[in-house]
Amino acid sequence: MLSNFRRNSLTLQKQSCMITFGNQGFYIQKMILKCFIYLQFVVSSPFLYAQFGLQQVISIEGDGPQSVYAADLDGDTYKDVLSANKFGSDLTWYKNIGDGTFGPQQIIASLNQPKIIYSADLDGDNDLDVLATALFIDELVWYKNLDGLGNFSSQIIIANDLDGPYDVKAVDIDGDNDLDVICGSESSGLVWYENQDGLGNFSTKNIINASAPNSRSVVAIDLDGDNDLDIVGSSSGAVTVSWYENLNGLGAFGSQQIIAGSASTVTSVFAADLDGDLDNDVLSATAGTDKIAWFENTDGNGSFGSEQVITPQADFALSVFAADLDNDNDIDVLSASALDNKIAWYKNTDGQGGFSTQNIISTNMLGTVDVYATDLDNDGDMDVLSASQNDDKIAWYENLTILGVEGNLLSKIELYPNPVAETLFIKTKEAISSIYIYNLLGVELLKKQLFSKEIDVSNFPRGIYFVSLLVEGKTVTKKMIKQ
Repeated sequence: MLSNFRRNSLTLQKQSCMITFGNQGFYIQKMILKCFIYLQFVVSSPFLYAQFGLQQVISIEGDGPQSVYAADLDGDTYKDVLSANKFGSDLTWYKNIGDGTFGPQQIIASLNQPKIIYSADLDGDNDLDVLATALFIDELVWYKNLDGLGNFSSQIIIANDLDGPYDVKAVDIDGDNDLDVICGSESSGLVWYENQDGLGNFSTKNIINASAPNSRSVVAIDLDGDNDLDIVGSSSGAVTVSWYENLNGLGAFGSQQIIAGSASTVTSVFAADLDGDLDNDVLSATAGTDKIAWFENTDGNGSFGSEQVITPQADFALSVFAADLDNDNDIDVLSASALDNKIAWYKNTDGQGGFSTQNIISTNMLGTVDVYATDLDNDGDMDVLSASQNDDKIAWYENLTILGVEGNLLSKIELYPNPVAETLFIKTKEAISSIYIYNLLGVELLKKQLFSKEIDVSNFPRGIYFVSLLVEGKTVTKKMIKQ
């Protein structure tokens, strides 16, 4: 049971490494930094894209983080990071400085053992407010962003009559151009609250399904192609994943439609078009079976196929997420699993829902509980956020796809021999204008215009280097091993 999943006693030694760049040279230096981080992943993975950088710790100050989210709370165009901290009984956020670093912890509010944190504009004033659930005191609450800069009001209660509110989302359920709230709970099922005036004044609960036990994850998305938002929810018992049709686009929901049944509680659901057929499929994470799986929307009307297992190797899987991680225009999958302390991703290999084996992003944490993907450094690709309960860690992992190489271009360039002793040859039909060679510290050792596809590296010490080639305005980076 999740309630028995507790922290071990830990002694943590804080270590930090800071590299400071001038503003004008930052993005050039950032590319160099990516090059030597890139090595540690390209060696062990069969995929050359969506390689992720080393874990970058945002904070270990939050006591027992349960969930993590990203949103621009202060209006500076950078996604800030939010966390709900169970043992600290608070909600916190961290300002995104904009260069891949984050400011100190800022307290949004105290809240007794919060479970989920979420951010959306609930009052229509064009800044992002905060939503949260408090599982053990039965509260669903929100906090108004008072000035658009991340200063928040005191607690505003939406509901305190749910038994164990768990997951929460803000979406326009009734099509009136403001954001309503949906919530799943441990013992009160699945409900929603209408934003009555667009200002954050919410109705009493509207019941979607009062008898869905352990409704720990909810998603609002159009499953039947009628341009309104239906609901996907998880539960336990005979039915573990189900959906509810928004019958009129106004928030009147139909009866439960079964997607999956299992003997084990589904802890997380997500929905996205995984097979490229322009309808939304459903993902699930199941803790008891260690599975990440998906279900195909077979007709675009909400009829679902059987379970397709992506991996059975996410030990006590608690979170699943989907996004295009490798910029190839299909949707990949992320998972967080607690007992193996793991954040991992699964490449959509064919754009039709065929997934790779597990690619580990990091196991450098204790008790991983949540994963999320968004562009944290404004470079056009999806980075990854994680929360781990037992070491109090909020961390992120930079997506190195921004090195800017298209897959077909990288595959057309070969360095040989590699390892190399004296002369490195570049085999390609592409026009290469310049070459740069860096060591593992990002120090530039060679820079020249390339008139020949032969490079003398005989004077280089033995070791690992990065060769960056400027090809048709794009930078191609490859590893070189010097004998």
